[in-house]
Amino acid sequence: MTTRFRLFLCYLCDSMEQEKRKIELTVGEILNRLPSDLALVTLLREKDGSRCLPVLVGPLEAQAIAIRKYSYRMPRPGIYDLYLETLRQMDAFPYRVEIYKVQGGIFYSHLFIERDGNRTFIDCRTSDALAVAVRKDIPIMIDEDLLESNCIRLESNGAYSLPISTASTKVLKEAMAQAVANENYEFAARLRDEINSRSLNDETDADLI
Repeated sequence: MTTRFRLFLCYLCDSMEQEKRKIELTVGEILNRLPSDLALVTLLREKDGSRCLPVLVGPLEAQAIAIRKYSYRMPRPGIYDLYLETLRQMDAFPYRVEIYKVQGGIFYSHLFIERDGNRTFIDCRTSDALAVAVRKDIPIMIDEDLLESNCIRLESNGAYSLPISTASTKVLKEAMAQAVANENYEFAARLRDEINSRSLNDETDADLI
């Protein structure tokens, strides 16, 4: 790798980190109340704030996050421990996670890595990024606008209100059928439009979480 290319990568990483106002998140509860066997929900809580971001994670990834978060002892290293030990042996270390977009109810992330003063990033599933972040206690960042448009809101009756974009396609289809049955056609149309906007993405929820 040439010196010029290294400098370009460092500049690109720094530019991505500073482009917009970032909010730091911390890993909160892991919930299993979705009507699906494919995913659980990890709540990411705004540091020094009240907003929460619900992120779909697979059961194995949720277990990996919980093992570290709740300090469970495991007899042998897991896959994320192996990954981090490999980085350490190469004198590299992760230093930041950034959630950069949501599509079809799935959040996408970059994992930033530094080695010998050179910085780069890897596109990865958010569930994998979270499992790494809790092991190394590195910051989890998100753009202010992305958090605001997808965060959980607490309603006056004590229930949580989730934005449509964070729900899985299966949940949206069930909600649309219920809305049609209740003759709430305006809401059903909103759900239909969100479902149709995801049709170009051939990957399933299970592939991405």
